[in-house]
Amino acid sequence: MTSFAKATFDVAGYLASRPTYPPRLFDIITSFHARGFVALALAPHFKQITALDPSSGMISKGLQPSDPALPRVQYRVGNAEHLDDPNAGIGAGEDGVDLVVAGQAAHWFDYPKVWKQLTRSVRPGGTVAFIGYAEMVFPNHDSLNPLISHHARHPSALGPHWQPGRRIVEALLDPVPFPTRPDPNTELVGSLPPLTPGQGAPTLSFVSEPVLATPPGIGLEFDADEWDRTTAVRLKSDSDSPWLMRKTFKMDQLETYFRSFSALHEYHEKHPEDRAKKGRGAEGDIVDRLMGKVVQGLEADGPRGDEEQGEVEVGWPLVLMMIKKRA
Repeated sequence: MTSFAKATFDVAGYLASRPTYPPRLFDIITSFHARGFVALALAPHFKQITALDPSSGMISKGLQPSDPALPRVQYRVGNAEHLDDPNAGIGAGEDGVDLVVAGQAAHWFDYPKVWKQLTRSVRPGGTVAFIGYAEMVFPNHDSLNPLISHHARHPSALGPHWQPGRRIVEALLDPVPFPTRPDPNTELVGSLPPLTPGQGAPTLSFVSEPVLATPPGIGLEFDADEWDRTTAVRLKSDSDSPWLMRKTFKMDQLETYFRSFSALHEYHEKHPEDRAKKGRGAEGDIVDRLMGKVVQGLEADGPRGDEEQGEVEVGWPLVLMMIKKRA
């Protein structure tokens, strides 16, 4: 996560261009947590909300609910591996938390340490949810998706400049282990609300489950039996059931999104001559050149779906990992 901590990283631009999780995603999480409670009825029962991030720059941009009746979010610098740090403000056992949500963060974790901390800090019956999303796609313009893949993955482009956790993101968190071997209850998933109206219940995904690895000679430092293996579920997008976060961008917003990539920050540090070309159109930097090709393709296709002239709908394949502690 070194890019985000650098003083030269544009935190405001990053936050402004990131996709926003749809409210229905949190309906799914709170339904799972409360076993059928309506999310809007459950939300006011969270008396305290604490948000942690290792970057003080990110914390400084923390948002608050617009409804003054809702509790204020307490933002603190911290990380998932050290929830027992007094500065994190997270208790243990019955004094711990009911729900932990990590948004596009689980690919950074040291999993044995994190699950040890979560076992300590999540109350009996509490829930852990990891949200992740993969590389952006154009749902209405399939022919343009190879441009994004080349830009993000090719060795001559941003490919070598991502942090190591990138491969976990692109695998939709498949390499992320649960604290115990999953044996999911399919009826539990069938009772969850849809992400999109009329879409049906979320789809349970089965993968070759990774083992929670520990250093040689060191076993797990927590009791895995404290977690309910029947509640360990992976809900995610696939070719038969696309599960996307969607957003409509104008062209300047799309460019801002491309410029928010942490790998671009690293690429420009290695190639300052490219950064100097920014804003020169077809002769510009790596993002200018990508935008030229994207705009050309969109003009050839014309608006599709609900798109208007000068806009494009984009989407991010979504994954949601969840598990509950035994009550």
